[in-house]
Formats: sequence, C-alpha cells, structure tokens
Amino acid sequence: MNEKKYIPAFTGIRALCAYGIFFYHVDLFSKDTQPGLYTLVDQFYSFIPFFFVISGFVIFYTYYRERPFTKTELYNYFVSRIARIFPILILINTAVFLLSYRENLYSAGQTIKLYFLNITLLKGFSSTYLLTGIGPSWTNTVEEVFYLLAPLVFIAVRKKYFLLRFVLLFYGLGFLISFLFIRNPWQGLFSSYAFTAYFTFFGRVFEFATGIYLAMLYMNLCKNKFLEKYGAGTLAAGLVLLAVCFASQYLIATQNNVAHANETWAGILINNYLFPVSIFLMLYHLLYHGSVFKRFLSAPVMVKLGAATYSFYLLHTTFVLSYIYKFISKNVLVAFISMIIISYIFYRLIEQPLAKLIKRNFFRKA
Repeated sequence: MNEKKYIPAFTGIRALCAYGIFFYHVDLFSKDTQPGLYTLVDQFYSFIPFFFVISGFVIFYTYYRERPFTKTELYNYFVSRIARIFPILILINTAVFLLSYRENLYSAGQTIKLYFLNITLLKGFSSTYLLTGIGPSWTNTVEEVFYLLAPLVFIAVRKKYFLLRFVLLFYGLGFLISFLFIRNPWQGLFSSYAFTAYFTFFGRVFEFATGIYLAMLYMNLCKNKFLEKYGAGTLAAGLVLLAVCFASQYLIATQNNVAHANETWAGILINNYLFPVSIFLMLYHLLYHGSVFKRFLSAPVMVKLGAATYSFYLLHTTFVLSYIYKFISKNVLVAFISMIIISYIFYRLIEQPLAKLIKRNFFRKA
C-alpha cells in the first residue's frame, strides 16, 4: 500500500472522544443533586460519530488508489484490519467471560454462546446481545461492516453521485432487513427500525460517507468551492454546531423524560446527521488550517494517548475499572487517570506487539 501523509491531530482527537465516552459510562455527577449536568453528560455517547467519520476518512485516504486492488493488496488490507481489531478484542473477551463463568453469571452453554457472539462481533446485529461482554464493542461491528465494504467503495467511487447512491443503498437495505426481521423475530436481530438506525452500519452509513467525502477533498478527487473560500471559519462553525447538537440532545432527553436522546427519533437524527456535519467541519479545519486546537491535538502526548484509544475503549467498561475502584480509588477522576495509564501500558505491551506480530507473519510481499 502507498504511504500517505500522517495526520497527528486526527489521532489526538480520538483520545478526547474516548474520554468523553468514559464519562458517559461513569457517574461523574449526581443524578439527585446535579440533574442538569448528569443529563448532559449522559448524551456523551454522541462522541461515537467522531470515530465513524474519522474511520471513513482514514480508510479511504490510506487505501484508495485509482486502479483495483491486486489479490495480494486485498489480502494485506484484510490482514491489517484483522490485526487492528481482533487480537485484543478476543483476548479481553476471553478474560471477561472466564471471570463471568467463574462468578456464575452464566451457565457453560450461555458463556460459550455469548463469547462466540462477542468475538465474531455478531452481537452488534442483535438488541438481545448488543451490550453483553464488552458493551461498547458493538461499535466494532459497525466498523467491520465498513471495512468489508471499503474495497468495493474504492471501485465505485468515480461514478456520478457515488456517495449519495452509497448512502441510499444501505438505508434501503437496512429498511428491508429490518422489515423482514420485525415480522419474523429471531434472537433480537434487527429488532426495530430505531435499532437498525442507531446501532448498525445500515443506519450509520452517512457518518462514514462524510469521512470519505472529506478524504476525497483532501486527495483532490473532488472540489468544494464554498469550503475553499470560507474554510478558515470551519473550526468555529463546527464547534458551535457541536454545542448546538449536545444542547439539543439535552433538551430532547429532558423533555421526553428519557436518559438518552437517542431513545427518540429526533435524537437519532441529530446524532446521525448533525453531529457528522459538525465533525466534518472541525476535521476540515485540522487538515487545512492552523490553530491552537490543532497544535494541542498534534502534541506528542495527545498522539500517544490517541494511539492507545482502542485499548482504552475496550477496557474501560470491563473488570479493569471495577478493580480500579476496588484497589486504587472510588474517585471517578482518579479512576479515569488510572484507566488512561493502564490502557497505555496495555497498548504498548500487548495491543501493539500483537498487531505487529500478525502483520509480520501474515503479510504477503507484493
């Protein structure tokens, strides 16, 4: 694969988003004494679109070329994606389910079934099993579907209105699959239109398409004269829209008396469309313009923390956080700092070496 220019700020921003999701999963504020702040932080699940937009950009920017993949390149592409996602996913799930079985949370049969659904990422298609094992890993299912489709995307990208057709195609497929399973329920698969819209690639395709479009602009495969003229203001515009999105999610949650705005269609639409637009504007700025924000995200410490984001993301809702609370501190901020340190050590000693080992042993020479 051709090497492309590394964009450190895109790695740094991943750390901030992962930390936002951490505070969404823990109780930083009291629901009784600080209900407003509690509800606002409960909307921090909407940092997830950052990862999907960035993935769309990174995969297209890194792997796209005008000619089709050779068999070796296609093989190496999938080895690279497998090495990135599955080694620690399997390792951490193994530990999680062994502990669950030891503590009699599941029978042997249930443990094996749930373990299989988690390490294959099939759980991400089922509302019944979605949050079993490592709860947040349902997003890996969304990512993996995109990884599988990306080589086809590269082939079709030059066609007229490609991105629009790409998005509409998968919306249509998602609707059809949901229609069939809603009428023939089985194991919670595609159990509702809202589930498909929020939890599966078929509803989140716009986020990846947004990242692809950004990559196409950056690679000069298309032009946007409006952004070329007014691009200097995209960071401010993106941050303002991001604030509006979070404020809207907060209002939707409070007015509908739900914990998370994505329990409503209005919240899903804001999450799946307005958030990606705000993210697009911010990332556009990071590509083309300088700022204090960009320098902060590109700082070596932020890049290192961003590189360890995947380990942090998988570990922070497992027994590791429970052990931190038990043996180190029950203070959320102390637990947060501890989780950052543990995740970084895990990344350097386990995640990164495993990925390199797989690539070294399975990559084929062109």
